Amino acid sequence: MISDNGGALSLQELPSVVVQLLERAHPPLLPGVRGRSGLFMRYLRRKPGRGLAVIYDAGRLAASRRAPRSIPQRWVSLTVGEAALAGTRIRFEARQAQQAALELQPSGVLRVADLELSVQVFPADNGLPALAASCATARTTSLFSALEAAARLQLCDPAWHLVSANAAPLRYKPGNRCVLRYDLLLARATTDGTLQRPLALFGKVYSDPERARTIQATMRQLHDEQAEAGQPILPRPLGAVETLGLTLTEAVQSPEGREPDTLRTGVLALQPRFVRGRGGEILEPIIPGEELGMAARALARVHTSAVRPVGPPRTGADEATSARKRAALIATHDPAQAEAAQRLARHLATRLEVLHPDAYRPAHGGFKASQLLFYSQRVFIVDFDGFCLADPALDVGYFLAYLRPSGLWYHRPGMRPWFETSAERFVTAYRHALGEHGVDGATTDGILHRTPLYEAALLLKIATRRANRLNSPRPGELSAMLAEIAQCLSHARSSAADLTAEEAVPM
Repeated sequence: MISDNGGALSLQELPSVVVQLLERAHPPLLPGVRGRSGLFMRYLRRKPGRGLAVIYDAGRLAASRRAPRSIPQRWVSLTVGEAALAGTRIRFEARQAQQAALELQPSGVLRVADLELSVQVFPADNGLPALAASCATARTTSLFSALEAAARLQLCDPAWHLVSANAAPLRYKPGNRCVLRYDLLLARATTDGTLQRPLALFGKVYSDPERARTIQATMRQLHDEQAEAGQPILPRPLGAVETLGLTLTEAVQSPEGREPDTLRTGVLALQPRFVRGRGGEILEPIIPGEELGMAARALARVHTSAVRPVGPPRTGADEATSARKRAALIATHDPAQAEAAQRLARHLATRLEVLHPDAYRPAHGGFKASQLLFYSQRVFIVDFDGFCLADPALDVGYFLAYLRPSGLWYHRPGMRPWFETSAERFVTAYRHALGEHGVDGATTDGILHRTPLYEAALLLKIATRRANRLNSPRPGELSAMLAEIAQCLSHARSSAADLTAEEAVPM
């Protein structure tokens, strides 16, 4: 049973517990891994009401650096239910985990019911029952046929045949979704014999097959629309295996023989850089103006799209509700800053609830650097899972909130001027891009005047994650983020006053 006597398990002890549980299973689920040094933590998530999820890589430390990239990494995921957690504390001890009864389920998931704990070796996942089948690329499977059809579609040539395929996980959220890379070997007959070529595709497995179908259909509409207007801003959708809840898209990648730095993630392209003196002192920030401009123009194309997302709009009132919940969570984990967090959330929620944009437009719903991929002179938005109707200010605020470098929260030199100049470049490019798409200046002004409120809402979300760190509270970091939220609210008040004054000027 879960302990209520103050006993607690640390994150550092968890790998040993996981390995012991895997060894106790019959048969052992991960032979060859010994002790805590055999597992490398690659992902941790703790969200209120959703428990704790941790992903370990069981092959990273032991594998040779020269091992072939085609060998899938061995991932082990651990989930701990909300009942076994007290805030950021795990309520059971290692001794209890060693003695608890185990149940090895038919899916391959190891369940410890008394401790609200599950351990699963990838691709076993009760929440993603089709994940294992989405990794099985034998010739006799429906997946093999779907991969062949997707490859032919991307290459615009039905003469290609799939010889073999391998699946490897890239990003994985247990019980929710998983991004897979499929490395294909294709062949076709020619007058000189048989020609072979490799091709990579991306797949995404969803827990809800209907959601996969809806997202794929929406992405296809967006891609077709964007292709008619010019170069698409999202990878080409290549079909879906609806029985698996699996979508397939082209993999944006540098062609063979090209320099690898022609392809950059948004996180890499938009990270702070500086010109430094001989002693290492910062002389001036290096602003990624070209990349910020491409991102702004891509966002403007989303906001002026004719594709209508399904579902109700995402409103300011929705964000207000989330803001109150996040402040309550911060208060739970950091009582010393509870009053400041809740006061800011009240002011923010009051402002968000009364927002009424001129129109709800197509919006990305989670627009930030990690959703972008820069290739040569193009940018791709790689994830449209949150596509919705919303105030465009939501996306702009989302981007600016996440554009802030973590060094801001530690008051590191150069971070403030880098962010403020970068934000100004992005906003200027976005304003210009909307104008090119026929959006009038008054509408654009309204979007940008509302943006600081959404910035504040998303900063509160980021602050919640900081306060919710397991075994690692960072009150100084949280305090700096709350101060940034207050600054956004102050900016929003100033913007509203300016807008009101402009409207009052007689014509």
